[in-house]
Amino acid sequence: MSGTIVVSAPASTANLGPGFDCAAAALDLWNELHVSAQADGAPLVSIEGEGEAELPRDRDHLALRAFALIAPLQERRFRFLNRIPLERGLGSSAASVAAGLLAACAASGLELPPDRLLELGAPLEGHADNLAAALRGGVCLSWKEGERITSRRIAADLPLRAIVVVPSGRLNTSRSRTRLPEFLRHEEAAAGAAAAALLGAAIVSGDAELFAVAFRDRLHEPFRIADVPVLQELRARPAAGSAGSTLSGSGPSVVVWTSEGTSAAVVAELERRFPDARVLPLAVAAHGARAERAPASAAVGPLTAADAEIGAHA
Repeated sequence: MSGTIVVSAPASTANLGPGFDCAAAALDLWNELHVSAQADGAPLVSIEGEGEAELPRDRDHLALRAFALIAPLQERRFRFLNRIPLERGLGSSAASVAAGLLAACAASGLELPPDRLLELGAPLEGHADNLAAALRGGVCLSWKEGERITSRRIAADLPLRAIVVVPSGRLNTSRSRTRLPEFLRHEEAAAGAAAAALLGAAIVSGDAELFAVAFRDRLHEPFRIADVPVLQELRARPAAGSAGSTLSGSGPSVVVWTSEGTSAAVVAELERRFPDARVLPLAVAAHGARAERAPASAAVGPLTAADAEIGAHA
């Protein structure tokens, strides 16, 4: 192959309160995948940044498994620059799958629509909501029609700003799901449906007040909050000037929602209250994963400490 394929793929926050397993927004925090021709003695996979000491460096890597669904891995080298924290509810696995799929399309000259990529990648990722946002960017809904998974981007932005509190500890999504009950009372299910309807209406209309009202989830947050001290603390004592807080995916990261005017003050308060956590004000990513070709001679610089901490704008 000539040149290097460079793919950027965004983080994402899923559920947005009551949009359980359906709603997600792409966030302006990006992983990069560089795919080039295999050089003599060069490793198949190299990783810098998040997960560099633990992610697989062989064909078991999630991005390579996604790549192999479309194009062969032979005679290629894969270099990852990771900025999205692992197992923090920020869609790191969705970004890996999206990057692998887009890189394979670029390598094979294919242009597949987002829903075809979603269909291919969802069995690997397991969370269609995160993957839809990583592929499409903006704010997305995903759902099943029979066995077919489909998605739509419904907005380019959200009515409130997102400030993500990322704890140092991790939370496994599969274990977190064991907290969820098999059944809900009809009254609770109806309240959850109402909140989800409000959420969709608020996003499409850009109504910040309605968006904040919608943060009354019944399906997952009440059962997961016991594992998320940050959310417990913020529900008991909200940050001054914030409009509410939601669990990012299954956690443990929490999104604190605020207006543009109060964002700086809320960030400062969160940094004081949670000194061991990373506090990241993150805009909604305007686009999803993208691939481009760089010249074969182009040098790829190392991932700096600043890059690893706050991400890079793609």
